[in-house]
Amino acid sequence: MNRQYIFIISGRADQKSLRILEEALAGVPAEVRTHFEFRYTQYGGHAADAAREISEKYGNRVTVVSCGGDGTINEVCNAIAFSKTPLICLPFGTGNDLSKTIYGLKTPDLRESLINLDSFKPRKIDLIRIDSYDAMGNHLPMWSRYCVNVASIGLDTKVQAAAKAMVLANPKSSFVRKTAYIRSALKGITGKRSSNFSYKLELESGETYESESTVNTLISICNGRYYGDGFCPAPDAMPDDGIADVCAVDDVSFGKAVNLITKYRFGKHVGKPGIHMFRATSGIITSTDPSYQLQGNYDGEDFFGHRIRFEVFPGAMYMCFPEAKDD
Repeated sequence: MNRQYIFIISGRADQKSLRILEEALAGVPAEVRTHFEFRYTQYGGHAADAAREISEKYGNRVTVVSCGGDGTINEVCNAIAFSKTPLICLPFGTGNDLSKTIYGLKTPDLRESLINLDSFKPRKIDLIRIDSYDAMGNHLPMWSRYCVNVASIGLDTKVQAAAKAMVLANPKSSFVRKTAYIRSALKGITGKRSSNFSYKLELESGETYESESTVNTLISICNGRYYGDGFCPAPDAMPDDGIADVCAVDDVSFGKAVNLITKYRFGKHVGKPGIHMFRATSGIITSTDPSYQLQGNYDGEDFFGHRIRFEVFPGAMYMCFPEAKDD
């Protein structure tokens, strides 16, 4: 092994995940482990602080390894964006949705990955900047940041908030962790599914698209393919093509929502009535009700705003991908 690796390990990780990591590390040869250093997060924002410190001190002489869910990865990416410090993401959280784009749907063997970190190859990927504004047009920095995987507004955000609450109420239950999102999604479609917003997109072609309706179910802005514990809003998304794959869903009836939810989970919704797919470089989502503040999420973290602007920043950071293997 030639490089040095500094691990940022989420302090919010459950004990089972920590044991799995310890067992995997126990199987790594001692000469490989000498290249490893570990930082455990101890407070909110610690992952970002640690990543920023590492990047400023070492630049591209070390590789940061994020061991956490999409929230931890989001923190780290925001800290090292536009730097030369490469990042490896090891699936270690509840959903691990970004890892499904990096590794595929099959969870990689952790011990094998640790032994072969040198085989991971860095390449530049895009980030999507999300900026929130209030009804008066004031920028809201506390709810503005870079998104590495998926940002969304509407029903899916409400579902994700319900799923997180379910997990927090039952933190020790692996069954709840595995089923919280789909259970919340099924419950969500029986309630109020629509939100009052319109959207305007700058497309890859340079053309502008404006939504016809002021009431929609959801809009997802995708750098990766999966979110919400494996739902696939953008089956063709690539994190390094300089484009955001946008999926917008019209206000749909309960019957259509039931029909669409399974298709949406497995990426089979493209081309179906009520579904609009775009390739965009930027866009604005605006609440059409002056008293209604939009609720969204980026990489699983909640944000709010009356108007949301997004923009793709091509090649904004270095992400390491496992070396492709021949079948």
